[in-house]
Amino acid sequence: MRYFVGNVAFLLLIAISGYAQRKRVPKDIKQAIRFLDIDCSDGLKSIIKETANTDLKKLSYPWGGNYKTIYSWTHGDNKESQIVKYLAGKGIHSNQEIVILIAFREYLLGQQVNEAAIYEPWLGLEKKNTEEDKVRFTTDSLSGIYIPVDLEDCFKQIDGFWNDSTKVKVKQMTEDEFSARVHLGFGMWIRNNWQLWGGSRLSRYFNVKGIHHPDDMSGIILDSYHRHLNNQEIKLDEQIKHYQDYWDKVKVEELAKKEEEFEAYKVGDTLKYTYRHGYLSKEQEKKEANDICIAQCVVLEKKKDNYLLKIRLLKSCDRRGIIIYDNKDVELYDPITKKWSKPKKKIKKRIRIGQSYWSDYSDWYTTD
Repeated sequence: MRYFVGNVAFLLLIAISGYAQRKRVPKDIKQAIRFLDIDCSDGLKSIIKETANTDLKKLSYPWGGNYKTIYSWTHGDNKESQIVKYLAGKGIHSNQEIVILIAFREYLLGQQVNEAAIYEPWLGLEKKNTEEDKVRFTTDSLSGIYIPVDLEDCFKQIDGFWNDSTKVKVKQMTEDEFSARVHLGFGMWIRNNWQLWGGSRLSRYFNVKGIHHPDDMSGIILDSYHRHLNNQEIKLDEQIKHYQDYWDKVKVEELAKKEEEFEAYKVGDTLKYTYRHGYLSKEQEKKEANDICIAQCVVLEKKKDNYLLKIRLLKSCDRRGIIIYDNKDVELYDPITKKWSKPKKKIKKRIRIGQSYWSDYSDWYTTD
């Protein structure tokens, strides 16, 4: 079953700031540092400063920690964001979260943030990962670790990991107790080393069955192994339905949250632009990065059925206005070739001060 067990003390350090609510995603390392400096609590900053570079990733979700801001910048709706593309252009693809944290730690320690020096140790690993990606979903080993092919193979591997006394202790636990105890320990080892996050033949095995989240995969493996040890029926189809029902519920809740967010925007409100579609000039980009190029609009109308706002641009630091569409934003990233597809024809749209258009509400945030 699904468990959310974490370090309570660490969780209490997490601060939800205005930047998180505004849905702003940084465009580069410099801006990422500035956003994190606002977003992180003093307690979390102290932990980051005291943590070695090699262990920083463990502070962030989903690698053991509960801090989700950086993950939100590089995954989900933001998996093609400006910071993702910026780091990909530097040769960093699968280690983006860790280099952001290292840069932020150097800033907190009062050191000069040397991006080239930060990237250098990870470029060799990226090259190795690129070679592995070519066979990631078929090979029996990744990073020198054997990858099970299916659930039965998982049982064989775990049987080999644990001695008889450990298995006796596991059998004596209830299923819920066992899963809760090992989710963040051995469960994390499974998710990371069997490449359930990065992709492997085991993750593909679950994908085919309709399971896509690594936490769900490891949950099924652990619950099934406990039943296997106790000679109980695995009931795989029932477990799969449990997780699918969970995500169906999440989708409903996310839609309700989106509707609540949209409802908060009122006709007559003054909003600020997120610059999600890029900049008209380097000068505009630089000014926005320093919070001196705040484009503003007024809400004229709303369309609830598709979450659109009709706005009129009131202010911009560039006389040409702002970019409201650029088809480079719809490029697709190929995880195998590590390349972004390019549109055949470049299309860029903008509006000037005084002009109106229908905009996705996520392009704007409140001035409160």
